[in-house]
Amino acid sequence: MRWSERNISRSMVALVASLTALALLGLWTQLPGWLGRDAGFVDVSPGLLRVAPDAKGVATLGGGVSVSLYADGLRIQRGESLLLQTVIGGSMLSALEGRAKGTGEDVDEQVTRQLSNLSIDELVFLPGRATYFGSVSDGNGSMPLVIRVELAGSVIRIGASVNGADGIVWHLDHRPLTTGLRPALPNRNLRGSATWIARGTVEGQAAFATNLGTDIGVGPGRVARGVDVRSDGRTDIHIWSDAGFLTVSSFARPPTAPST
Repeated sequence: MRWSERNISRSMVALVASLTALALLGLWTQLPGWLGRDAGFVDVSPGLLRVAPDAKGVATLGGGVSVSLYADGLRIQRGESLLLQTVIGGSMLSALEGRAKGTGEDVDEQVTRQLSNLSIDELVFLPGRATYFGSVSDGNGSMPLVIRVELAGSVIRIGASVNGADGIVWHLDHRPLTTGLRPALPNRNLRGSATWIARGTVEGQAAFATNLGTDIGVGPGRVARGVDVRSDGRTDIHIWSDAGFLTVSSFARPPTAPST
C-alpha cells in the first residue's frame, strides 16, 4: 500500500506541475495582448473625427478616381469600386510622442503621448490633388496636420504630416483577407497579429492586400513601419516619422473565379 500511495503522490505532483506549467505558459502568451502589446506594438485606438462643413464632400482626382470625406471617414473609389476606407466613425489618424527602438522586424515602441482626436477644418483642391488641413489633439493640446491625397501613376498616394509628432498611426477600416505580401510582410492572413515591415523594403512597395483587390504600401522607407491587425474593425499602420504615406493601387484586381 505504501508503494501505491507513493506512486499516486508522485503522479499527483507531476500532474499539478504540468498544469501549473501550462497555466504559466498561457499567462505568458496572453500577457502582451492584455497589456496592449504584441511584437513591440502599442495599441493606439482612434479618437473622435470632426469634419467642418466646407471640408466635406467628394473631390475628383482624375482617371475615374475620387476621394470623399464625411463624418464617418475618408474613402477612395474608382467609379463605383471601393479602393480604401478609413475606420468608420473615428479618426483616421493619430499622432504619437515617444520613440521606436530597434530596426527592421525587431522594433519596440515606447509611446508617451497619443493625440487621437482629429479635426479637419479646410479642403484645398487642385487638379489631381486634395489637401486637407486640420489638427490632432488630446486633453492637453493639439498639433497641426496636413493630409494630401493624389493620383500618382498606377497608385494613389495618401500622405500625412503632423508638426511636432514623433510618429503617426493610420486607422483603416478592417477588410477580410488582409494578407501580407513578401518581402515586406509574411505571406499569410494578418488577422490577429501585429508585424513590422521587413528592413530594406522599398518605401511604398506593396506590403499587404485586402479583399477589395487593392495592394497597400507604406512609406517612408527609412523609418520603422508596421501593420497591426489585432483589433476588431480596424487595421492600424504605424509609421515612426512626423510624416508618412500610404500607397493604394488605383485599379482593383478582379475577383478570382472559383476553381472547378
